[in-house]
Amino acid sequence: MRVTTKMMTADIAAQLLKQTEALQKSQKKVATGKNFQRISEDPIAMGRILDYHRILSSLEQYRQNIGHGKTRLQYGETVLDAASESVQIARNIAIDNAAGPIDLRPEAADQIANIRDQLRSQANSKLRNRYIYAGHQTDVPPFAHRVEINGGVPADIEFGLAADATDAVIQIHSANGSVLRTLTVGDGITPGSGGTTGVNSVTWNGLDNGGAAIADGDYYFTVTADSAGIAVVDYETYNGDTGDFRLIIGEGLQIDLNADGSRTFTDLFYQLSLLQQALQDPNPSAATARIAAVIDPLNNAADQMERVRAEAAVQFQRLETFENQYAQLDLRIEEMRSAVEDADITQAIVELQSLETAYETTLATAARILQPSLLQFLK
Repeated sequence: MRVTTKMMTADIAAQLLKQTEALQKSQKKVATGKNFQRISEDPIAMGRILDYHRILSSLEQYRQNIGHGKTRLQYGETVLDAASESVQIARNIAIDNAAGPIDLRPEAADQIANIRDQLRSQANSKLRNRYIYAGHQTDVPPFAHRVEINGGVPADIEFGLAADATDAVIQIHSANGSVLRTLTVGDGITPGSGGTTGVNSVTWNGLDNGGAAIADGDYYFTVTADSAGIAVVDYETYNGDTGDFRLIIGEGLQIDLNADGSRTFTDLFYQLSLLQQALQDPNPSAATARIAAVIDPLNNAADQMERVRAEAAVQFQRLETFENQYAQLDLRIEEMRSAVEDADITQAIVELQSLETAYETTLATAARILQPSLLQFLK
């Protein structure tokens, strides 16, 4: 069989095409660092690679969730550590003034007022612009004199008092501090007509002092109460709910971190208001008994806060355990993925150089073989 120039040309062209494809594949491997560029190159291997990436993505999300949870627990511990110290100081003030000289009680009342302000600030702590002790109501300050108007319907005004009041003045403020509405409760004579000891609720019509409807939104209010000329201490009630902060830390695994301010701080603000009220009571003997009556509830509130802190410590350890496990698993999965997907760059470069040499050799050989001569043309 005679081998014609046309046959030689076709054979060399096919060989060059095959080498070109191999060269392009090798160049992509070096450029991307990956063994495969398309699923069609190795469907089974690519399936494994996709599974590895899915697992690694899930692990990364779980680790992020765990990181957020640890940050929340650490921040909460800082808040409750300071709050516990404040409660301890208040308890000591109660113990000292239940048996100490009565002439120091006005100064002690001021101290308790300052402690209440500190605790309220701590209970209203935010993390990433979200209240951490308001349950699921993370955009609502958990302990504040707050009232909402929604759809033109005003919520009841809720507040606490440390004693029965003969009258109370409630002022609802706009965001800039101006008074929108003033409400007066009580007859000025009868104890309890202006509000009773504990939580009180006042219904109103949502109108300002001029009779116009107040726009939808959140508003803050102040309470000034007294009983026959003696100031009555008011306190903020809980605005949040009992929801927890839920973290997904694994497939089918979750952990609920405490976010319930009513569980964390119990009736602390009520007890502190009672203590402040007793310290400013002009009747020394009655005040002494009332001061002593607050000591055990303050101990109970402090104990509850310590229980919440202990639970948080256990949860923190659990999150750290999962975090360490996921870090080790991540390394193993990454090694498995790399073994299938990632190219050995040194070997890939050597392979590319070899293919380039072979390709250039084939081109040079083709050029010599296919050079036409007059004799070949005449044949």
